Amino acid sequence: MWTLCALAAVLAGARAGEPAAAPRIERWGVFEAAFRGPAEGNPFLETTLKARFHHGSRTVDVDGFYDGNGVYRVRFMPDQLGRWRYVTSSNRKELDGRQGEFICAPPSPGNHGPVRIRGSHFFYADGTPFFQVGTTCYAWIHQPEALQQETLETLRRAPFNKLRMCVFPKHYDYNHNEPPLYPFEGRPPRDWDFTRFNPAFFRHLEQRVRDLADLGVEADLILFHPYDRWGFSKMGRENNLRCLRYVTARLAAFRNVWWSLANEYDLLRWPMEDWDRYFQLIEERDPYGRPRSIHNCRKWYDHAKPWVTHLSVQGAWWVEELGRAIDLPAKYGKPAVFDEVRYEGDIPRGWGNLAPQQLVKEFWIGTVSGCYVGHGETYLNPQEILWWSKGGVLRGQSPERIAFLREIMEEGPPFHELRPSLLSKSCGMLSLPGRYWLLYFTAPDAVELDLPPGRRFKADLIDTWQMTVHPLGGAVGGKFRFRAPEEGCALRLTPYREGEKTRPAVRIEADPASGKAPLDVRFRASPRFDRLEWRFGDGTSSHASQPFHVYRAPGRRTVKLLAWNRNGETTAAFCEVAADRDPAEPIVRLGFPENEIPKPRLYGEIVRGPDGSYELGDGPPWKRISLGREAGRQLEGLLSFTALGWLRPRRIDRVGPGGNRILFSLNGSRSGIDLVHLADGRLRLAVNEWPDRIRDDSSPGKLKPGRWTFFAVAYDGAKRADNVRWYFGDEQTPATLDRTVTYPRGGVEPGSGPLAVGNFNQTMESYGYDRQFRGAIRGLQIFGSCAGSKGAFSLEQIRKLQFPEKR
Repeated sequence: MWTLCALAAVLAGARAGEPAAAPRIERWGVFEAAFRGPAEGNPFLETTLKARFHHGSRTVDVDGFYDGNGVYRVRFMPDQLGRWRYVTSSNRKELDGRQGEFICAPPSPGNHGPVRIRGSHFFYADGTPFFQVGTTCYAWIHQPEALQQETLETLRRAPFNKLRMCVFPKHYDYNHNEPPLYPFEGRPPRDWDFTRFNPAFFRHLEQRVRDLADLGVEADLILFHPYDRWGFSKMGRENNLRCLRYVTARLAAFRNVWWSLANEYDLLRWPMEDWDRYFQLIEERDPYGRPRSIHNCRKWYDHAKPWVTHLSVQGAWWVEELGRAIDLPAKYGKPAVFDEVRYEGDIPRGWGNLAPQQLVKEFWIGTVSGCYVGHGETYLNPQEILWWSKGGVLRGQSPERIAFLREIMEEGPPFHELRPSLLSKSCGMLSLPGRYWLLYFTAPDAVELDLPPGRRFKADLIDTWQMTVHPLGGAVGGKFRFRAPEEGCALRLTPYREGEKTRPAVRIEADPASGKAPLDVRFRASPRFDRLEWRFGDGTSSHASQPFHVYRAPGRRTVKLLAWNRNGETTAAFCEVAADRDPAEPIVRLGFPENEIPKPRLYGEIVRGPDGSYELGDGPPWKRISLGREAGRQLEGLLSFTALGWLRPRRIDRVGPGGNRILFSLNGSRSGIDLVHLADGRLRLAVNEWPDRIRDDSSPGKLKPGRWTFFAVAYDGAKRADNVRWYFGDEQTPATLDRTVTYPRGGVEPGSGPLAVGNFNQTMESYGYDRQFRGAIRGLQIFGSCAGSKGAFSLEQIRKLQFPEKR
């Protein structure tokens, strides 16, 4: 349990020369001395109190504070064993020259001290590594007591060891209740005396900090924020500085305190020199060097400044894809914490409707990048008690999977010893050469490693969603090649110990492994095992020794085999089966006078032409064509595809971020395709990702206002280079090759959204529909293959579709 303090002198206190038994305080606990002093006037402004603590030749100066009712306190966290002495100084005689001592004893079990920063990682003061697994409950201490206790009980069972929380109350969506206590004397909503603090408010805050410490949770205290209806965000510089001095005097001694200068600091629009001064004051007034950060909305604070100890980053972009975050710790020489990567939930906000699978994925991406990630949850309920704001209970599916990730990391070498690297666009790795390799795959991908020669290694496949670990047999030193069977899996390699028994291994034989649906496949396991469990990837399973299975619908499936020998030892194997569609049959056929596939649903006043074209117009009210979720599912699993058609823009200069949409089947920013045009007339294709920063483009100037242009883009996810080809023509000119691009994103991932034409689908509704294609579309078709390159059409095939009447 948390040892808060021993009172060296209570109210009447001990004066110099008076004998008193020296209390015992555990190392990194809190020693507190209380003194009776003046209560008249304004003690917060008119009375100063400091104390100097001595241990041998070492001295530490701390600020005291007024706690109301004529009581003044000094708090101190001892970090060295033995006898400590102190003496106070004050501008009031009754508080000046007070002396005392205490004994610093060894820490209790579980007390590793405060968190420190060493390089780009966190450690407790006793050297124990701290693997940060944070969550956010902004306004939990400003809720009714019963709800606060429920939050603490939830945290007792949760995997989180750090909690982001606001000191000041918060006013925002789903958080409109009045808090039970306010930080200043006065009356709500805005009648406050910013020179007089409310000690009851801060005593309550301190109790919650102690409660978190009892649970082993760091309290990441957000000192300022812009979401306010009480005027606390508009107190002015001098009041802000006074508040920081008071808060550090009261709370700096608590070993689980971190300082976050602000949540979304740039929305407050305070001068940068003020933020620098606030940081400097915290650094000056906190004698223990607690972790210090600041949290951004859109504009980054300069994390290279010396008073910043670690990065507190908002921005899902950094961990949506491998390779983006990996250089941040090295760039700044500090830990990088992605405290806000959006929240798992279902509210109608882009930042609050993240699928649990995506949040788990981002935790893994951040981890194998050598960084740390934070959790948040925003599931709507009738009481509007969302974990992200008010706490309560966790309703999502990610926390237990985050706990599983934490277990995996704690089973391996210390996090700070592992080196992050990028093996491919879909595979990140943490490794300790010769001892440990942990690979995480965002998509099925093949990679190659150089393992130390002359040694044998154990291989485990980790299902990060199902939270299972399957032994895969082993590997031998030298070139090791591995293909991930599915997205979101991890591979762990560790060397066999001397004398350790070799694990069993199994292989799958599938005959045939690909072909046109319906596809009949015979499976066989080699060598023989006593018990088998086949999972065919389409929701069916079998325990037969040589099962026969029919794949009736097109798509790529991962087949999993679990095998047990007579000794009860288990192993696993995986293979992929591709049941293909007919690449010559269109998945989508839109903008024709008849026989459109599937039937579209029109939103807005869209005009149909006699040639089947759809005129979307230019500007609001925004229009869109929905082909539905089933059409989006038809694209999932395509390893190659061709999208083509005719475009006649009215204008191309009004383009939103990422481009204006021609085809869109992403689920938010992942899983699907996104075909856009940019303001310079180029087209861009994104697969399974947001298009802003990619360069899978045609040449500029291909689209021109008022003219029909024929386009085709052929994508081949089976190839690693030169796998995208752009073609253009017009009503008189057959299409010709414009550009070949390398953009290897593999097949279209599962979990995509509905397919939309000319605008976003509903997964991006919170962003608005202003990124509309402004003009007419006709003759739009999509073809594809699940099994290979057949869906990436040749120039000859494309020209036949451009001018079907000339066949």
